[in-house]
Amino acid sequence: MIRGHLLCSVALAAALLTQVGCVTSKKYRLAKDDTPPAQALGWTAATPAATLTLETLVVFKGPGSWKREARWDEYIVRVTNTGNQPLAIYDAELVDLQGVPQHPGDDPWALEKLSYTNWDKYGKVGLKLAAGAGAVVVYGAAVTGVALSGMAAGSAASGAVFLVADVIPLVALVDVTTVAVMNHNNRNKVEAEFARRKLNLPLMVSPGASAQGSLFFPMTPGPRRLTLRSYAGEARLEVTLELKPLAGLHLAPKPAKK
Repeated sequence: MIRGHLLCSVALAAALLTQVGCVTSKKYRLAKDDTPPAQALGWTAATPAATLTLETLVVFKGPGSWKREARWDEYIVRVTNTGNQPLAIYDAELVDLQGVPQHPGDDPWALEKLSYTNWDKYGKVGLKLAAGAGAVVVYGAAVTGVALSGMAAGSAASGAVFLVADVIPLVALVDVTTVAVMNHNNRNKVEAEFARRKLNLPLMVSPGASAQGSLFFPMTPGPRRLTLRSYAGEARLEVTLELKPLAGLHLAPKPAKK
């Protein structure tokens, strides 16, 4: 009898562990391997001292996404110093459709929180957005639900009387701990990739040299322009790239007139 209880407990634990991938937080999951590559843009703005090129743009669940649900906009840029003075880039700014400047973030989780906050503000002024910010699953509650439902199903099918007080803590502990470890590892992977891709400001670019990397902004609907601010020697310099082709980014299409 005891052996039967033990085998059932082990089988239940194994079944639950196969579902761990379904209850790990989407917040930390990397994108699937079959995600299509980002579209090359190559949009350029130039001054006598510097050239700014938007190589590509990666948005929420779009081509080139490396995080399953990345709640930010990743502008992959290249800056070339075409002057004869060192170029010291100290700031970047993305202006949204309301004329409000957004600045790149250094922390992926703070950036996602800002996207949620901004999204609420956009919604309150009547903007109809194409990408929302859904709730993140709390893995503890999800695991508990899975464990209890699995227990009930097993009892009904076999007609056996389980030692519930002994089995639930064991299964829940194994499952929740496994999910927590996976979330921790996935979180570290996101942070490492974010840091690897990010264009770190302030940045010094020597004459004739280029620097390339990602500027991570909160999700910004209808961006108007992207500006880099720098000093070429002692002279202050701004390079601005107009973003008219992105006027509809993150905005729901207007219904067709009847």
